[in-house]
Amino acid sequence: MHTLQKLFSIAAISLLAACSSTPDKAGSGMNDPEVTTDTAPGVGGDSANGVEVIPASGSQAGGENLGTGQSLDEMKMVDVDSIYPPIIYFKYDQYDLDDKATDIVRYHADILMANPKQKVVLKGHTDERGTPEYNLALGEKRAQAVAQAMMLFGVQQERIEVVSFGEEQPEDVQSNEIAWQKNRRVEIVIK
Repeated sequence: MHTLQKLFSIAAISLLAACSSTPDKAGSGMNDPEVTTDTAPGVGGDSANGVEVIPASGSQAGGENLGTGQSLDEMKMVDVDSIYPPIIYFKYDQYDLDDKATDIVRYHADILMANPKQKVVLKGHTDERGTPEYNLALGEKRAQAVAQAMMLFGVQQERIEVVSFGEEQPEDVQSNEIAWQKNRRVEIVIK
């Protein structure tokens, strides 16, 4: 009797162990409850199981419409705009354009060429040193230098307005070299 109970216990344990084992291959049976309960909704490989594979379109593959909905070119324009602010600074008593100023003019000329209905106002400024007449003339020479460069980059003369404010509208009202450097400028206003 004792032996019979041991045999019955061993058989029961073996039966339970056989029921709890995992199948040899995952998903081998269509009615396998483990396969259907382990598959998350939308995962599995075809639309019949809730998954739809959408191939990338040509514009998405090319980098357009990424993130904020801007094209790649528009995103570049934003970055470049921070590099080329619409102000050109000059050395003391000078009105010639250096390489950085030429790059700024070229960038804004390109904007004007891409937008033929827009015009530009070039506002020439000086620091406070010099007579008012001299500063008005120098501010105009600075604005004219920028206008000449814009025309070389293709902007028509009739789209360019030159104004000189001399020393009348300083960017910094202090009387020191740092303030004077800020005040020797041409502002590019596209409208």
